[in-house]
Amino acid sequence: MSYVAAANASRVLIDGKDPGNVQSVDFKITRNRQNIHAVGKDERIAADWGALLVQGAVRIRSGYPELDKKLYQTVPAFAYFQIVVEMAPQGSSKPVRKITFDECILEDKSMTMDATGVPITTYNFTATRISEE
Repeated sequence: MSYVAAANASRVLIDGKDPGNVQSVDFKITRNRQNIHAVGKDERIAADWGALLVQGAVRIRSGYPELDKKLYQTVPAFAYFQIVVEMAPQGSSKPVRKITFDECILEDKSMTMDATGVPITTYNFTATRISEE
């Protein structure tokens, strides 16, 4: 069944908490692949498939101190985190789709501030696994 989710009815949770001011979440899933070629041919004759790579970004107005802390943790104190995106249609708080990113690692962050004067912090992450319900 098709649905239309609304950003203002949906929510993003980081380690079970609402960070507030989330502007966007985007992600990409890539399957590791090696092409197999025959000698003397320009075309692929087969492919060898491997693990999935999950990469994503969360953009938050101003920033989120909990993720900032994770970026600066030293190796012995390092801890994974989880991001859950619950998408709901306009006028409803019941999610129609739930995307869960498990065992996330914060790769980097960047911040921009445009003419409106509101900074946007982008947190780039990778996840061990993703599930969609």
